[in-house]
Amino acid sequence: MTASLRAILLCGAALSLPGCATAALNAALRAANPGPAWNGDVVVASEPPGAHCTINRDERVMAEVPATPGTVQLSRSHSTLEVRCRTDGYLQTAEILRPRDDPAVFRMAPNGIIGATATVFSLASARTMRYPGEVTVALAPAVFPSESAREAWFAQRRQAIIARRATEIALAEERCRASAESTCDPGLMVMQREQADELGRLDGLMAQATVAAQVAAAD
Repeated sequence: MTASLRAILLCGAALSLPGCATAALNAALRAANPGPAWNGDVVVASEPPGAHCTINRDERVMAEVPATPGTVQLSRSHSTLEVRCRTDGYLQTAEILRPRDDPAVFRMAPNGIIGATATVFSLASARTMRYPGEVTVALAPAVFPSESAREAWFAQRRQAIIARRATEIALAEERCRASAESTCDPGLMVMQREQADELGRLDGLMAQATVAAQVAAAD
């Protein structure tokens, strides 16, 4: 039996102790998420490559990639960021970077005054939050050769957006069907709202994209 496993078993018998509860909490998180803590790096890529991208918080530029792919350094935060990319022949296209919990970061169990204070501090400072390690922005062509090509491109992007959360939404919906409570899974509403926002952005891009025949007729 390893020393770490022995410690976990001993703590399991006395989880009321703040130190043991903390050890058990972090051991469980690390077992389920064996990767290292986030180091602040985010790889920004685009389709096609070579786009100029900025990472924005509202209108403030937090980081910049002159030509994708490239790596930027971001701080832990609760803020939602937007990766905006542009290149010749394509519409400016954006992807959202949403912060999420970083289970690899050591945290105090919320037991007693010390644990509760540490938990409040972590929540306020975003010490346990992180951004995804990579993001790829699929830029929408400004002009398509035909209406069918435009519809096919945007249909593919729509399917990709829906597929991104399909498994998590399906599981949350299953939990809701099994629960009589109206607030069975608050996370479901968050995922649905995020998905609706992304689909709305896609519809906005589709409205901007034109077809070669329409451009020729306008000339």
